[in-house]
Amino acid sequence: MDTTAKQIKKLRVSLRLTQKQLADLIHIDESMINKIENGHSAGSIRTLTKLAAALGVSISELIGEQSPEQREENDVQTRPQ
Repeated sequence: MDTTAKQIKKLRVSLRLTQKQLADLIHIDESMINKIENGHSAGSIRTLTKLAAALGVSISELIGEQSPEQREENDVQTRPQ
């Protein structure tokens, strides 16, 4: 399982969503969530964008390029003082 797949599953579970509930939120088939989480499909950019929004993270966080801590640090640095 790749980093993105692990991250999606981790976020979904932390929000206490089933694969079906997440699929319903973003209007895709439950089997696609299963394929993505098991690394059998990368998912389209559109699907990943919808997943990120539904899970409350940025695309960077979703694909494992940025941690929530890094996002907070970046937010603090870009806020006007």
